[in-house]
Amino acid sequence: MENIKKKRIYKNFFELNIKFDKKNESTEIKENYVFNGNSVSAICYNEKLKLFYFIKQFRPTYYFSKLSSSPLEIVAGGINKNETSREAIKREIQEELGVKPLVLKKLDTLIIAPDILEEMTDIYLAKVPEIKKFKISNPQEGEFIKIVPLKKNDIYKLLRSNKPQNIVTKYIIFKIKELKI
Repeated sequence: MENIKKKRIYKNFFELNIKFDKKNESTEIKENYVFNGNSVSAICYNEKLKLFYFIKQFRPTYYFSKLSSSPLEIVAGGINKNETSREAIKREIQEELGVKPLVLKKLDTLIIAPDILEEMTDIYLAKVPEIKKFKISNPQEGEFIKIVPLKKNDIYKLLRSNKPQNIVTKYIIFKIKELKI
């Protein structure tokens, strides 16, 4: 049996006091975690051109890790209050690619770093129209995005390169291999 008490430390940062009782034993532990809210991510694909659209953008983590360039990412973002997962991914695709999805299909849900970060992300396959503008500035969101179109073979090369990727993008790269598109 577990008894969990949650105490807010700062904004989305919490301390958990967890008591485990098992027969004649009792153990208490303290854990810190961040509630990041839930999020959405999308594999964005243009069927006619057989292109996948990835993005690159500034991230403090990449900068402070001194990576030579920003890794590729997929379109992703948080779900706003009173917004469904599906509404959120449509908004994120519009904000980050500048187009509206033609077709959306939910593929999966991932739990991100369950030991310290409370976040789940819904993964979608989004068929999108051809993109003609490859830079998006969204200053109110702090986003300056470069759109990177890739063929499936280029994505396979990424897999073999072992370059650093965020975990959701790496998962998506493997997922693309499974897709029959």
